[in-house]
Amino acid sequence: MRELIVQMMVTVDGYAAGADGGLDWIEVDDPELDDYLAGLLGSVGGQIFGRTSYDLLAQYWPDAEHRPATPGDARLAPLVNGLPKIVVTTRREPELPWQPATSIGTDFAEQVARLKAAEGKPLVVFAGITTARAFLQLNAVDELRLLVFPLLLGAGQRLFEDGPRIPLHLIEARPFPTSGVVLQRYRH
Repeated sequence: MRELIVQMMVTVDGYAAGADGGLDWIEVDDPELDDYLAGLLGSVGGQIFGRTSYDLLAQYWPDAEHRPATPGDARLAPLVNGLPKIVVTTRREPELPWQPATSIGTDFAEQVARLKAAEGKPLVVFAGITTARAFLQLNAVDELRLLVFPLLLGAGQRLFEDGPRIPLHLIEARPFPTSGVVLQRYRH
């Protein structure tokens, strides 16, 4: 049975995006953080994105190896681009130009159960606040990983809003001193 990891970046005050959906606060140059992300990407069998996040990231990552925003992105780009992408969308027959990619949507709970029942490496939800919440609502998350950025954003889109009570067990807390980011890993 396949595990599902939710890996999200949040601020100290719990925001995963600015009020306009902006993520400009995420760009940091931290080789240790890049090592962590490369290790995670190398250990999973696929990435799961919400449709909005997929569309946004598809504008950046295919060319990031040659035009990276940070030095680490050049290293991460082949990993991000090479992994299968599963896009959560309600669009019928969506166009998915950033390949390899497939979509799930209308019978979401059933498709998530099927994904988890399959053999293979874990899957990781990397982007999409709504998508991460949907997996949490289904109680389908085996591991929650939060990269907590040293910033009080003050307003924006919170990762956790009205949802189920889910007890978690801390399995790792690791600081990345260069950027001040702290990894918090929890098992459900």
